[in-house]
Amino acid sequence: MINSLQDMWHLAAQAEPQGIWFWAATYAAVICGYSVVYQLRIRSWPSTEGELVEAGVRKFGATDLIKSDQDYVTTALYRYSVSGQQFTGKRISPWIIIASHNARFLLNRQMSSIEHSSGGKVRVYYHPRKPHKSFLIKPGLVGLLITALAGALPMILYLYEFHG
Repeated sequence: MINSLQDMWHLAAQAEPQGIWFWAATYAAVICGYSVVYQLRIRSWPSTEGELVEAGVRKFGATDLIKSDQDYVTTALYRYSVSGQQFTGKRISPWIIIASHNARFLLNRQMSSIEHSSGGKVRVYYHPRKPHKSFLIKPGLVGLLITALAGALPMILYLYEFHG
Protein backbone atom coordinates (compact mmCIF):
# COMPACT_ATOMS: atom_id res chain seq x y z
CA MET A 1 0.00 0.00 0.00
CA ILE A 2 2.84 2.41 0.83
CA ASN A 3 4.30 1.76 -2.62
CA SER A 4 0.97 2.60 -4.27
CA LEU A 5 0.75 5.87 -2.34
CA GLN A 6 4.32 6.73 -3.30
CA ASP A 7 3.54 5.95 -6.94
CA MET A 8 0.51 8.25 -6.83
CA TRP A 9 2.62 10.96 -5.18
CA HIS A 10 5.22 10.75 -7.96
CA LEU A 11 2.50 10.85 -10.63
CA ALA A 12 0.98 13.95 -9.03
CA ALA A 13 4.43 15.60 -8.77
CA GLN A 14 4.85 14.99 -12.51
CA ALA A 15 1.42 16.58 -13.14
CA GLU A 16 0.00 13.27 -14.38
CA PRO A 17 -3.81 13.29 -14.27
CA GLN A 18 -4.02 9.94 -12.46
CA GLY A 19 -1.92 11.17 -9.54
CA ILE A 20 -3.72 14.48 -9.33
CA TRP A 21 -7.14 12.80 -9.46
CA PHE A 22 -6.11 10.29 -6.80
CA TRP A 23 -4.93 12.90 -4.30
CA ALA A 24 -7.86 15.23 -4.98
CA ALA A 25 -10.28 12.34 -4.48
CA THR A 26 -8.48 11.25 -1.31
CA TYR A 27 -8.60 14.80 0.05
CA ALA A 28 -12.33 15.11 -0.70
CA ALA A 29 -13.03 11.73 0.93
CA VAL A 30 -11.12 12.62 4.12
CA ILE A 31 -12.57 16.12 4.51
CA CYS A 32 -16.14 15.09 3.71
CA GLY A 33 -15.82 11.95 5.83
CA TYR A 34 -14.79 14.07 8.81
CA SER A 35 -17.70 16.42 8.08
CA VAL A 36 -20.20 13.53 7.99
CA VAL A 37 -18.97 12.25 11.36
CA TYR A 38 -19.13 15.78 12.83
CA GLN A 39 -22.66 16.33 11.50
CA LEU A 40 -23.79 12.96 12.90
CA ARG A 41 -22.40 13.91 16.31
CA ILE A 42 -24.19 17.28 16.21
CA ARG A 43 -27.47 15.51 15.43
CA SER A 44 -27.23 13.83 18.84
CA TRP A 45 -26.52 17.03 20.80
CA PRO A 46 -29.09 18.05 23.41
CA SER A 47 -31.04 21.26 22.99
CA THR A 48 -32.38 24.07 25.09
CA GLU A 49 -34.44 27.17 24.51
CA GLY A 50 -32.62 30.41 23.83
CA GLU A 51 -33.28 34.03 23.05
CA LEU A 52 -32.52 35.27 19.55
CA VAL A 53 -30.97 38.71 19.95
CA GLU A 54 -30.18 39.33 16.30
CA ALA A 55 -30.45 37.40 13.04
CA GLY A 56 -30.23 38.26 9.39
CA VAL A 57 -28.32 38.26 6.15
CA ARG A 58 -25.37 40.65 5.76
CA LYS A 59 -22.84 41.56 3.12
CA PHE A 60 -19.67 39.48 3.15
CA GLY A 61 -16.37 41.04 2.18
CA ALA A 62 -15.95 44.40 0.54
CA THR A 63 -18.96 46.13 -0.96
CA ASP A 64 -19.02 45.39 -4.65
CA LEU A 65 -20.17 47.95 -7.19
CA ILE A 66 -21.88 45.26 -9.26
CA LYS A 67 -24.76 43.88 -7.18
CA SER A 68 -24.60 40.38 -8.67
CA ASP A 69 -20.94 40.11 -7.59
CA GLN A 70 -21.70 40.97 -3.95
CA ASP A 71 -21.52 38.05 -1.49
CA TYR A 72 -23.71 37.55 1.58
CA VAL A 73 -23.70 35.38 4.72
CA THR A 74 -26.11 34.72 7.56
CA THR A 75 -25.48 36.26 10.94
CA ALA A 76 -26.97 35.62 14.36
CA LEU A 77 -26.48 36.34 18.02
CA TYR A 78 -28.36 34.35 20.64
CA ARG A 79 -28.31 33.68 24.39
CA TYR A 80 -29.03 30.42 26.13
CA SER A 81 -28.36 28.70 29.43
CA VAL A 82 -27.25 25.18 30.30
CA SER A 83 -27.31 24.00 33.91
CA GLY A 84 -27.77 27.57 35.11
CA GLN A 85 -24.74 28.90 33.21
CA GLN A 86 -25.32 31.60 30.57
CA PHE A 87 -23.81 31.39 27.08
CA THR A 88 -23.96 33.39 23.87
CA GLY A 89 -23.72 31.87 20.42
CA LYS A 90 -23.38 33.10 16.89
CA ARG A 91 -23.15 29.94 14.78
CA ILE A 92 -26.29 29.12 12.89
CA SER A 93 -25.38 25.86 11.18
CA PRO A 94 -22.37 23.64 10.55
CA TRP A 95 -23.03 24.45 6.87
CA ILE A 96 -21.43 27.83 6.23
CA ILE A 97 -23.00 29.24 3.09
CA ILE A 98 -21.66 32.25 1.24
CA ALA A 99 -24.07 33.29 -1.48
CA SER A 100 -24.06 35.85 -4.26
CA HIS A 101 -26.66 38.57 -4.51
CA ASN A 102 -28.70 36.41 -6.87
CA ALA A 103 -28.51 33.35 -4.57
CA ARG A 104 -29.46 35.06 -1.30
CA PHE A 105 -32.64 32.97 -1.27
CA LEU A 106 -30.44 30.09 -0.04
CA LEU A 107 -29.50 32.12 3.04
CA ASN A 108 -33.12 33.09 3.66
CA ARG A 109 -34.06 29.42 3.38
CA GLN A 110 -31.35 28.52 5.90
CA MET A 111 -32.63 31.19 8.30
CA SER A 112 -36.18 29.84 8.00
CA SER A 113 -34.89 26.49 9.34
CA ILE A 114 -34.31 27.99 12.79
CA GLU A 115 -36.88 26.45 15.14
CA HIS A 116 -38.98 29.11 16.90
CA SER A 117 -41.25 28.28 19.84
CA SER A 118 -44.57 29.91 20.55
CA GLY A 119 -43.00 32.16 23.21
CA GLY A 120 -40.54 33.72 20.77
CA LYS A 121 -37.68 31.51 21.89
CA VAL A 122 -35.42 29.51 19.58
CA ARG A 123 -34.10 25.97 19.83
CA VAL A 124 -30.32 25.89 20.52
CA TYR A 125 -28.32 22.69 20.03
CA TYR A 126 -25.21 22.57 22.22
CA HIS A 127 -22.24 20.28 22.74
CA PRO A 128 -22.97 18.22 25.88
CA ARG A 129 -19.42 18.51 27.32
CA LYS A 130 -18.64 21.97 25.89
CA PRO A 131 -21.95 23.85 26.10
CA HIS A 132 -20.36 27.07 24.78
CA LYS A 133 -20.31 25.37 21.34
CA SER A 134 -23.74 25.60 19.77
CA PHE A 135 -25.82 25.83 16.60
CA LEU A 136 -29.35 26.96 15.84
CA ILE A 137 -29.90 24.38 13.12
CA LYS A 138 -29.35 20.65 13.50
CA PRO A 139 -27.82 18.99 10.42
CA GLY A 140 -30.43 17.26 8.30
CA LEU A 141 -30.34 13.99 6.42
CA VAL A 142 -30.22 15.76 3.04
CA GLY A 143 -27.11 17.69 4.11
CA LEU A 144 -25.49 14.48 5.32
CA LEU A 145 -26.24 12.81 2.00
CA ILE A 146 -24.84 15.76 0.01
CA THR A 147 -21.67 15.73 2.11
CA ALA A 148 -21.23 11.97 1.71
CA LEU A 149 -21.75 12.21 -2.05
CA ALA A 150 -19.30 15.11 -2.31
CA GLY A 151 -16.72 12.90 -0.61
CA ALA A 152 -17.42 9.73 -2.53
CA LEU A 153 -18.05 11.04 -6.05
CA PRO A 154 -14.46 12.11 -6.83
CA MET A 155 -13.15 8.67 -5.80
CA ILE A 156 -15.85 6.93 -7.84
CA LEU A 157 -14.93 9.04 -10.87
CA TYR A 158 -11.23 8.32 -10.30
CA LEU A 159 -11.85 4.56 -10.14
CA TYR A 160 -14.05 4.69 -13.23
CA GLU A 161 -11.51 6.72 -15.21
CA PHE A 162 -8.31 4.93 -14.23
CA HIS A 163 -9.37 1.44 -13.11
CA GLY A 164 -12.60 0.90 -15.03
